[in-house]
Amino acid sequence: MPALAKRLLLCLVPAVAALAANTQVSTDKPVINFRLPAFTPEGHRAWLVRGSEARFVGENQIDVKELTLSVFSGRPDGKVDTLILSPVAVVHPADAIITGPGTIRVINDQFEASGSDWRYAHADKRVSIAKHVRVTFRAEFKDFLK
Repeated sequence: MPALAKRLLLCLVPAVAALAANTQVSTDKPVINFRLPAFTPEGHRAWLVRGSEARFVGENQIDVKELTLSVFSGRPDGKVDTLILSPVAVVHPADAIITGPGTIRVINDQFEASGSDWRYAHADKRVSIAKHVRVTFRAEFKDFLK
């Protein structure tokens, strides 16, 4: 690293640290273009919560508008297994649970589901939809009616 770059870096580190120490998170204003990633113990992506707007309601509650949840394979390939879309959701990051009273759309390689009044539990990678459920399968069912 050139000497000038080192000197700049040494000057910036205390300034950034001082700025971070004085930064406060306001709960009365929304976070625009919200993103919240989660990772496996091995360091691979587990999920990515995105929203057009988010509000921190409590220690373990974030209200999100225009949710896009990407659920990853958890392997080094970083493949998206499932995509979940909803206009409004409540994220409980410590519990890895997301819920929503409104509509949901779940998109996967093998099916697409929609409905309302839903819950996603990441530990089980399970989506529960309570009302107006519609599922379209893309997989072939051999000997299904035998």
